[in-house]
Amino acid sequence: MVRLLKKKPLSIPSFEKLSDNLYPNLGWEERFELLKLQGLPLLLRKGKIYLKTAFTPFAKGEYCIVDIEVTHSKPSEGQIIEIGAVVIRNGEMAEEFSSLIYAPSVPEYITKITGIDGKMLEGERSQRRVLEEFRHFLGEKVFASHPASFDYQFLAQQFAREGLGELLNRPLCTLKLANRTITAPRYGLRYLKEELHLPEEPIHRALGDARTTARVFLESWKHLPPYIESVEELIEFANGGEK
Repeated sequence: MVRLLKKKPLSIPSFEKLSDNLYPNLGWEERFELLKLQGLPLLLRKGKIYLKTAFTPFAKGEYCIVDIEVTHSKPSEGQIIEIGAVVIRNGEMAEEFSSLIYAPSVPEYITKITGIDGKMLEGERSQRRVLEEFRHFLGEKVFASHPASFDYQFLAQQFAREGLGELLNRPLCTLKLANRTITAPRYGLRYLKEELHLPEEPIHRALGDARTTARVFLESWKHLPPYIESVEELIEFANGGEK
């Protein structure tokens, strides 16, 4: 469906046919709203369904730059203990989201990396409660992270685990984008921050890393090829043609 929507809008009958296997017990209006609630940026106009990112100029798009800290690298064996996000709107850093998340225990090696221990998380909200709030913050914005392959997939599995539906926001990998637009010896956040002389932020803390990622993302904009016009073209370029 997304592949088709990137090329042209869909008629309602075409949308109904394509979405029938996803939610067979729902009408097309309910399917449309459910997909939007799960982050797919759809627009209904004059009887046709559009993918917003396909026609929105990339500089006018809304991006949610996300970073998470977790108890284990495998989503099936761990959970999120901190989430931070920065919205980019009209090419500028705007509102932020930041929250610790309760976990019954934090491995010692995670504490050494992040500085987050079990005591810090006492009294914090559950993963479900925080992710419910974050879903509203994220909305239909493009989900960007460094790298998207980790943060996006981990969050997607935690949304499913908590019964919060799927994560359908359009994903963008800032690591791949930086690699294609910025000349640097290494592309980890710490190295890019030094190479680009970006403001200091706490390393391996979610909001600090999200802020650094947002600045790297905006720096990448300065070196985009001239044919990049829409949000969707930026996503495809950043992801190397994926998704």
